[in-house]
Amino acid sequence: ETLRRPEVRALLGACFFMSAAHGALYVFYSIHLVDHGYGKALVGWMWTLGVLAEIVVFLFMPRLMRRYTLRAILLFAFAAAVLRFVLIGWGVDSLAVLVFAQLLHGATFGAYHAAAIAAVNLWFPGKLQSRGQALYGSISFGAGGMLGGLLSGLTWDVIGPAWTYTVGSLFALAGLLWLYRGWHPGVGPN
Repeated sequence: ETLRRPEVRALLGACFFMSAAHGALYVFYSIHLVDHGYGKALVGWMWTLGVLAEIVVFLFMPRLMRRYTLRAILLFAFAAAVLRFVLIGWGVDSLAVLVFAQLLHGATFGAYHAAAIAAVNLWFPGKLQSRGQALYGSISFGAGGMLGGLLSGLTWDVIGPAWTYTVGSLFALAGLLWLYRGWHPGVGPN
């Protein structure tokens, strides 16, 4: 019954694309930065910056969820991912661009994950909650993450890092459009 709802299918499909979008980040980000002359210590700090941005967003999520719908938060997170991966791919020579892109991790993972889990928990109440979270994890991090990592491994040497991150950005755009078209305003959890 729950899986027949268009907004549920829209969310799960979009989550698949969001995890696929992160494939090159999780597989090649450190290599990408080192290849462009950044030291390993700076690379470590960039990962730390992303985690700190995520934590800050998690701290503010209760306020954000009172002010904005889950759909609006998710749409913003997907739009941020479209921008983030283009910036990482094409703006790698600018430390300022990379710092901004890492701060977007607060949206592309923190806000995204918190809002997606909140929606899953509302749509799969009680005894169904474990099934809902298993579906979310399997479809997004499992299938989407696998596709994104595999595809980035295949494209990295063929079309190059900038275009590989652009493919990630296109995955995020596909998720944005999938969510926008499938989960209509006023439908589902707010």
